[in-house]
This record gives sequence, structure tokens and C-alpha cells, in this order.
Amino acid sequence: MTRYRDRGNLKWIPFLMPEYIQLLRDYYKDTHRLTLPPIDEQLQESWQFILEEALMEGKELEITYYKEGSYITLTGFIERIERERGLLHVRSQNSIEIPLMRLVRIENG
Repeated sequence: MTRYRDRGNLKWIPFLMPEYIQLLRDYYKDTHRLTLPPIDEQLQESWQFILEEALMEGKELEITYYKEGSYITLTGFIERIERERGLLHVRSQNSIEIPLMRLVRIENG
């Protein structure tokens, strides 16, 4: 005996117009958008120490930063810190520039 399993709204997707599909995707992105959490000064100072130590000793770090409504985590090495521009250059699979104000978490990798 086979059991009937209802597919819910999935069965109606072929009947949707492309405009509706795009609106549903945009709605999903907007409802699941994350915000940048406030970071206190003590945490920023400890991050500065970790970044400088990793730069001097060549340690690998795991960095989480905020970009366009989501958090991105990468593991890499610090190439340089540009304080005047507020940028952090990280070498992972490729070289990435991360704004210092967008950092969420830094840990030793």
C-alpha cells in the first residue's frame, strides 16, 4: 500500500509566473536578512591584539564578517591592516579586503 504524500505549495510552482518567483525570492531574502550587531570597544581592542599577533607570527585566523545581510566566515592569513582606510587584507583562497567595522568574530584558526 502506498502512502500519499502531499507536496504542499511545491506542486503549484510550475504555474507561477517568473515575476512572482522573483518576488518570492526577494521576500525570502528580506525576511532572513541579518543585521550587524553592535561591537563594544573592549572587544575591538582584543581583536586588534589578535590581528597584530597573527600578522607578526603568520598565524591562521577564522574571521566572520557582515556582508549584504548575512555573515560570511573564512579562514586565512592576515596580509596587512590599513587603519587609515579601515581595511583588513586577508589571504584565503584569494585575497579579500574586509572593512574593520564589519567584523563580527575573530578566532585563532
